[in-house]
Amino acid sequence: MGEEKALTKKASIKKNFIYHFISQVLSLLIPLATAPYLSRVLRPEGNGQISYVTSIITYFTMFASLGFNVYGQREIAACGSDQEKKSEVFWEICIVRVLFTAVALGVLYSVQFSVGFGEKYDLLMLIMSAQVVAVVFDIQFFFMGEENFRAIALRTIVLRLTGLVCVFLFVKTEADTWIYALCLSGSTLLSNLIMWVPLFRRLTRCGKLSFRSIFRHVKPALIIFFPMMVTSIFTTFDKTMIGWLSQRPDYDNGCYEQAYRINSVAQMITTLFSSVMLSRNTADFQSGNIGEMNRHTYKSFQYVSLTSLLLAAGFFVLSKNFSSWFFGDEYVEVPLLLYIMSVRLIFSGYSIVLGDRFIVMGREKFWTAAVATGAVANVLVNLLLIPKYGAVGAAVATAITETAIFLVMAAFSFGKGKLSLKETLKSVWKYFPCALFSFGAMFLLQRFLHYSVWEFLLIGCAGTLVYGVGLLLLRDHFSLDILEKLKHKLFSRREKE
Repeated sequence: MGEEKALTKKASIKKNFIYHFISQVLSLLIPLATAPYLSRVLRPEGNGQISYVTSIITYFTMFASLGFNVYGQREIAACGSDQEKKSEVFWEICIVRVLFTAVALGVLYSVQFSVGFGEKYDLLMLIMSAQVVAVVFDIQFFFMGEENFRAIALRTIVLRLTGLVCVFLFVKTEADTWIYALCLSGSTLLSNLIMWVPLFRRLTRCGKLSFRSIFRHVKPALIIFFPMMVTSIFTTFDKTMIGWLSQRPDYDNGCYEQAYRINSVAQMITTLFSSVMLSRNTADFQSGNIGEMNRHTYKSFQYVSLTSLLLAAGFFVLSKNFSSWFFGDEYVEVPLLLYIMSVRLIFSGYSIVLGDRFIVMGREKFWTAAVATGAVANVLVNLLLIPKYGAVGAAVATAITETAIFLVMAAFSFGKGKLSLKETLKSVWKYFPCALFSFGAMFLLQRFLHYSVWEFLLIGCAGTLVYGVGLLLLRDHFSLDILEKLKHKLFSRREKE
């Protein structure tokens, strides 16, 4: 009976990982699919304007959200199968978000209709404010708390594809920058609204909600919100500071945005497993099953290492190749930015694993201390480098920031014995020599081939093959387990046929 339960649990994690993977990949790949088109149509200046306006809007959406995406997921997961309690928590969180969204919109429109954001940005800012409104209707936390990633994936598929079609149909010239902003905001708002359709079947009637019961969520959400707010300094404030300090703000923001978008797609791949495990680790921690939670943490470290080291090696070798045919000749700084941002791939993945663990254990103060350290470093390096080096200076600041955050988080996690450093190193060391050999193979191949999409794919596949063979020779259990599951699934299908 116990084994059957364990198998069911593993299957649930596997399915949720697949659904979450689909959802996150589409959230980033659809903008990525439009990037070659938009880079040529909107040019660096148009993309730079969108990047700058988005960075400003992000501050307001973040305040409106107030950390409730992560907090709400944790609280819904903690309710277990108690649907009445779950419904009560859901409505309480929704009401608080309405209030904070109203405040965010009030401040945004006050600035908009008084001093403004600059003539070339005002219209874009007004259109993009729909993303702040969309926060009220964002209820992903409920489905993630229930570990129902299927509903999120289906919603994402339909809406992202709709947004893709709209971009190709309506955005034709650099003058259509505002139409692109409308496509972004409209798809975000619609994607949040559509999630309410299946929701009502999952909710039950709850009693009268009191002022005290509603606002009891504010303090714990603020504890989570603060490190998220500080994190935004080096994920969003970079673009704002480029707009303020760079000698070529729109061009530099255009290059930085394209490089950051590509890097974010890769980063998303490295952090999928940790996101899926948040709800499961919350349940394990609540039940006192610390051993199982630690096992999931080591697995998350293995997954981050497996993906991030290969991707970083690929970026170091193939950035020039990729940028030449993907973005075109106008984005000359993108390859260098991608080189520098490769550091972010490795350290940010490990940091997210440790940060989610702190959230589950209610030790957000360690996460806050780490990101606060990174934020200070980020602002100082940006102030020093952006005026002279523009987007390159911002990329250097991002790399330094992610490294600093990881080191502080590692000190808190391993220094006092909360997590075994020996077990962590034992679980991940095999990926480093394999990534080094993969880098060498790709570097040698690149010297004899030209820059084109086919050579890019050939070199990438060769590097992946070398990486995979190395892990098999070293008998990496995590990789072998993945192959065994794929093999079992393939043969079981053949037997059915």
